[in-house]
Amino acid sequence: MAEAFGLYTHIRNNRIRSTLLLAGLFVLAYLASFGVFLIVLGASGGSIDLREAVSMFTGAFPFITAGVALWVFFGFQINVWLISKISGAKGITREENRELYTLLENLCISRGLPVPRLMIVEDDALNAFASGVNPKQYTVTVTRGLLNSLTSGEIEAVLAHELTHIRNGDVRMMVIAVVIAGVISFLGEVMFRGMRLGSIRSS
Repeated sequence: MAEAFGLYTHIRNNRIRSTLLLAGLFVLAYLASFGVFLIVLGASGGSIDLREAVSMFTGAFPFITAGVALWVFFGFQINVWLISKISGAKGITREENRELYTLLENLCISRGLPVPRLMIVEDDALNAFASGVNPKQYTVTVTRGLLNSLTSGEIEAVLAHELTHIRNGDVRMMVIAVVIAGVISFLGEVMFRGMRLGSIRSS
């Protein structure tokens, strides 16, 4: 009983963390944008007028919100496609590897989970990972090296491990973290360009 409680607590905590991370992403974007406005005003010469910065931020607020929302939306929509392009993973059919599909299906049936897609990376490294943020996207990817090196029982254990990441919401947390990292990188670039623009105007 305690083990099941611990599992569901972990799942619930991951959902809470995911929600807080997404909310924090919007707050981060607002603060960073306001900082950019202050930098631009300060670099343009003279004293910084907070009222003018607030006015600029208020006017840009809907666009900042829409931009972050679109970033999150596209990040959620294309995450599996992007990961597969970067890793070189290719989808496989049941006919191509019936044994692997059977192992995955049996594990999903025993845990009451929808069967995710299966993909293979043609690489000799021993690796496996899960991706996706919803049942329609969930994907388990394994390398050719892992399939060639492990026994059927060991492969089943690896698949079970990746399914646990999906069930616990760990994969969703990872995708959100990547989306946030992308926003931070983008805001940093905007801030850098804002500083350059301000220095050009003051010269």
